[in-house]
Amino acid sequence: MSKVGARRVDAPVPLALAQRPEELREQIHLDLRSLGLDQVPVVNLRRADQGPGLIAEGDQVVPLDDQLAELIALRNEGLIGAIGLSNVSTEQLEQALPAGVVCVQNAYSVIDRSSEKQLALCAADGIAWVPYFPLGSAFDRIPSPAGQPVVQKIAAEHGASPSAVCLAWILAHDEHTALIPGTRSVAHLEDNLHAAEVRLGNEALAELDALG
Repeated sequence: MSKVGARRVDAPVPLALAQRPEELREQIHLDLRSLGLDQVPVVNLRRADQGPGLIAEGDQVVPLDDQLAELIALRNEGLIGAIGLSNVSTEQLEQALPAGVVCVQNAYSVIDRSSEKQLALCAADGIAWVPYFPLGSAFDRIPSPAGQPVVQKIAAEHGASPSAVCLAWILAHDEHTALIPGTRSVAHLEDNLHAAEVRLGNEALAELDALG
């Protein structure tokens, strides 16, 4: 899986938008070369209409249809296998459905339900839901749900960490979910994996649901 729509730069903010169709194609070819592949299995288009992160300005304000047309062409050429979306609104997801979307990456957690409509749409259409920042982020002051008293209480009751409880809630909330919690720590990775073993009862789920 790869993502296009931004590129690494040598600057204080090491990321710059690359939203134009020709830039998307350039990024795919770069991925193919760097990964040594003939085809990138899934490519997620990162939109930049809203935060968190960079917001498109000037020539980086590109219609979604133009981007999808380029990705469909790349798929028809066999250079990518499937198309995903990232950081999109409900309206944009509905607009993109005819292109054959296989996954959606949006910010989402037990305390951030702003993408609930997109999740429901994905579930109805059999599209994988891939929430990012499920444990919060320092990026744009996105808080960690693990600090919530309710989360900590339920974690103590289940003999699990607050982070594992947050991830377990996401897994229990919808079966179309594929989690991608980021970490640089082996201990945190092991704890994240433990989330799959945490079984939350109806009462705990209801308490966590109320946080949203």
